[in-house]
Amino acid sequence: MPTKCDTTFLFYSLLCLSSTIALIFGALSWSRTLSLSLPLPTWLPVLTTLLSPLTVTALAAIGILIPRTPTNAAAANSAIQRALFFIDQAHSILSTIIATLALAYLFPENILSCHLDHQWQSYFSARNAAPIRSIQDTFQCCGLRSIHDRAWPFKDKAHGDDACEKQLGFRRSCFEPWREQQRSVSWMIFVAAVLVWGVKVGYIQVFRRRNSSWMDRRAARGASDYQRITNAEGHEHEEDGDLENHDAAGENRRTILPQANPEYTGSNEWTER
Repeated sequence: MPTKCDTTFLFYSLLCLSSTIALIFGALSWSRTLSLSLPLPTWLPVLTTLLSPLTVTALAAIGILIPRTPTNAAAANSAIQRALFFIDQAHSILSTIIATLALAYLFPENILSCHLDHQWQSYFSARNAAPIRSIQDTFQCCGLRSIHDRAWPFKDKAHGDDACEKQLGFRRSCFEPWREQQRSVSWMIFVAAVLVWGVKVGYIQVFRRRNSSWMDRRAARGASDYQRITNAEGHEHEEDGDLENHDAAGENRRTILPQANPEYTGSNEWTER
């Protein structure tokens, strides 16, 4: 029993640790996507962050809300199986979508470079200085492909291509560090989705095994109770049979009692006198 308890505690601790790591990775990816203006859909890290607590809440609700001592054990088992099947399928589809999209922003290399270039160009075309300036200040860089490539301050009559280099003093482009952050965030999203999927699979397997063993114990206890009731009924029938036999014997004894003989009563000398 202590070994089983230790194993169960270790397993649940591992599930909690995996859920916590997935939550941290999701939160970090969300924060970096916003602060570094990465070319990722905003909903992707948001959904990754929320996936871990939602999964834990849904799995815990199954174990709490579904009664463990139902009147109809078969109906309860069927309800548990339907709930687990629904959560399993929906969660697997959602985790697969998140992991696939994360990998799509990692491979192949030319697609990743294209996403970064398109994101930077959209800021540059709209003259949106805030995200470009934030990226340059974070990585201490100028421009995208080179220090003169669409860098802030933007080129105008008062500034040339080398305005960032002269004013800020940075000597490298932003493409390499920005790409590394994009890779890091995409991997964090992928790992978080896989960890939450693993937590779901592990919990469902443990819950099904525990529920199955509980059903077996309940069935065995019911069979034992039925056997005791059957034996008790047998004893009652035996006692009833003994009483009937006892009553019949009494009647027999009453029927064989000696009766008075009229011949002897008629010739009794004391009567004549």
